[in-house]
Amino acid sequence: MDFYRDMGYTALCVGKRDLAGSTMFLLEDTMKRGLMPLSSNLRYKGKAVFMPYGIFDVNGTKVGVLAVTSSRLNQRIKADGVEVLDPSARLKSLVPELKNRVDVIVLLSNLGEFEDRKLVATVDGIGVIIGSGPGGQRYQPLKIGRTYLLRGHPKGKSVGKVVVKLNSEGSIQGLNNELHQLNARLPVDEAAIRRIKKLKQKYPGNRSGVQGSKVQGSPKNLGPVKE
Repeated sequence: MDFYRDMGYTALCVGKRDLAGSTMFLLEDTMKRGLMPLSSNLRYKGKAVFMPYGIFDVNGTKVGVLAVTSSRLNQRIKADGVEVLDPSARLKSLVPELKNRVDVIVLLSNLGEFEDRKLVATVDGIGVIIGSGPGGQRYQPLKIGRTYLLRGHPKGKSVGKVVVKLNSEGSIQGLNNELHQLNARLPVDEAAIRRIKKLKQKYPGNRSGVQGSKVQGSPKNLGPVKE
């Protein structure tokens, strides 16, 4: 996960595949590397071990970042004590609280586009949803009501950059989205190749991928971990 930190990422949505190792390993390893794993609806052995949201200062604008995790976990992960609460109910509780503290709310979602569309219809106040999970990529944002839906390629095959334009009242006036697909024309990162080889040697039986959405910015303060 060092490459996330090197690119300036500070927060990520805990996706279902991120839990393939163990919940506590994911929490400890990401925090050690300067990343903030977020999930508002995931519980481990009955407790909220991940922050539900973070508040970031992005060029003087307060951005609240929430995250929701998919409930489509395999049985081994569930047997380890992982439980996923209803995302809509959690967001209905947290979004009003966050609206009073930030200028813009961004949701990192691991649910898939179909579920993201349902959230837009039931939860008011989310400005941007950056989605992962089932569904195709979007080179242009989809606007539903006052919410913009963005999606990159699966399995880290693209890197996105979003510039959000705010009006004088602090509402989103529009946004520019750039989605850069990673392909063979990009130079090979030899350091990354060496690191991947070492990881494969260390974990020969682990074929799990990393899934989840990420956000860039500087952490300003964190919301409380809530039950």
